[in-house]
Amino acid sequence: MRVLSFGEIVWDIIDGKEYLGGAPLNFIAYMSHLGAEASMLSRLGKDEFGKRAFDAVENHGVGTSFIQWDDTIGTGTVDVTLENGQPDYIINPDKAYDYISFEEAKPLLDSTAFDILYFGTLVQRNPTSAATLSSIIDQYQFKEIFYDVNLRKDCFSKSIVKASLKKCTILKLNEEEVGVIGGYFFDDKMDIEEFCNKISDRFQIHTIIVTAGKHGSYIFTKVAFVHIPVVPVEVVDAVGAGDSFSAAFLFKFYQKNDPIDAAKFANRIGAMVASSHGAIVSKNKVQETLHQYAQL
Repeated sequence: MRVLSFGEIVWDIIDGKEYLGGAPLNFIAYMSHLGAEASMLSRLGKDEFGKRAFDAVENHGVGTSFIQWDDTIGTGTVDVTLENGQPDYIINPDKAYDYISFEEAKPLLDSTAFDILYFGTLVQRNPTSAATLSSIIDQYQFKEIFYDVNLRKDCFSKSIVKASLKKCTILKLNEEEVGVIGGYFFDDKMDIEEFCNKISDRFQIHTIIVTAGKHGSYIFTKVAFVHIPVVPVEVVDAVGAGDSFSAAFLFKFYQKNDPIDAAKFANRIGAMVASSHGAIVSKNKVQETLHQYAQL
């Protein structure tokens, strides 16, 4: 299984401390830990943040040949402040990942076939990276294209979301995003099943995943709508749990073409990550959960 993740690599700056992140990076790290042949397509600045990020990507076993370098624009950063325990953040504009170049990526894409393409919304805030994503989807074949919505403050619009829905075969979003996207196209008061039916029909999406926190997740296909209960755990750090869910779902779905089984496995991986410290847990923990699930 060859997987390409397209999107941002960022450093979250919290109380002067730096934490590497970005949903596309977290996702592809988990894909690598699960055993997929995983590559990251992003752009970093030629700065200290960029060098450290590149080393971290390599350390997670993710292919780095598609990572581009920018001579003048810095690596992505997010300024996070905490007020009464609640995070507020500024996703700094005009960063290297806003300028992912199709011309630079094309020679490698011409010589490497991928089964799965993953992307989100934030990386499309700038027309350069948005155009690169469109060109990749138009010019190369993928068995599945996974859109993990991940709406971020001041970094999305109806036009970006609409273009993304047209590109994907599998859609993942959370309950709040159902309301936002439902309001764009239909009615923000509709329930999850009605939303899934309408979005699937309008944009020809065969599988939709809606995550609902402590209430688990909902899986919609053309023949079923199923609720998957959460795996009960003591939450230590929920950062990265949603990205691990996406990776685990795609990994199992690609193997067995069974979205319900894939979602059950994804819930277990997500629960394991939420009960651990850090956005990306060790490969050993991921593999242990994979083996435990295989024995059920």
